Amino acid sequence: MALLRAPVPLGYGHASKEAHSIAAPLLTGAALALAGVVAAADKDKKIFYWPGVSLLMLVATSMALLASIQLHHYSRQFSYSRQDIHDWHDLDDSPADEALLTQLYAWQGDDYGKWARNNDRAVHCFNAGTVLLGLGVVTVLIPPDGGQQAPCRWAAAGLVLLCTVVEVAWTLAIYRKTTQLRRERGSVLSAIAKPRENA
Repeated sequence: MALLRAPVPLGYGHASKEAHSIAAPLLTGAALALAGVVAAADKDKKIFYWPGVSLLMLVATSMALLASIQLHHYSRQFSYSRQDIHDWHDLDDSPADEALLTQLYAWQGDDYGKWARNNDRAVHCFNAGTVLLGLGVVTVLIPPDGGQQAPCRWAAAGLVLLCTVVEVAWTLAIYRKTTQLRRERGSVLSAIAKPRENA
C-alpha cells in the first residue's frame, strides 16, 4: 500500500497559504505604491538620497513577492489530503476500489513532492521579498544632503534596518528548526508502512 505524505508540521500548508495569498499581495501593492512615490518625486528638490537605488530595491521586492504568489498558486494544485481523495471518490472495500485507492495514495505522495518543492521556492521568494522591502524602505528614508527632519528620517531608517536584520535572523532560525523537525518526524513517519485506515 502506498504511503500518504503530509506537511511537517501539519499546519504548514495553511500557514503558507496565508503568507502567499494574503500577505504577499498586500506587500507587493505597498512596494509598488512606494516605488510610484519615488518615481514621481520632483528631481529638482532632491527628496530622496538614492532614488535610483530605492526604485531598484522596491521593484525587486515586487518581483520577488509576485514570484512567491505565482509559485504558490502553481503548487497549491498538488496539495490535497487523504480526506480529499475520499470526498472525491466513492470507494468501497471491493478489490477494484482497493487497487484504485492504492494508486490514488501513490499519486498523492508524488503530488505532495511537487507541492513541497514549489512551495519551498515560493517561501524563499517571499522571504527575499520581505527583506528587500525592508532594505528598499531604508533607502527611501535616508535623508538627502540638507534634507528637512534628517534626525527623524535617520532614526526611522535605523529602526527599519534593525527590524530587517531581526527578520533575517528569525527567518534563518525558523528555517533551521523546521528542517530539524522535518528530519526528526520524517524518520518516524518513514517507519510506517501503511496508511492509517489500512494498517
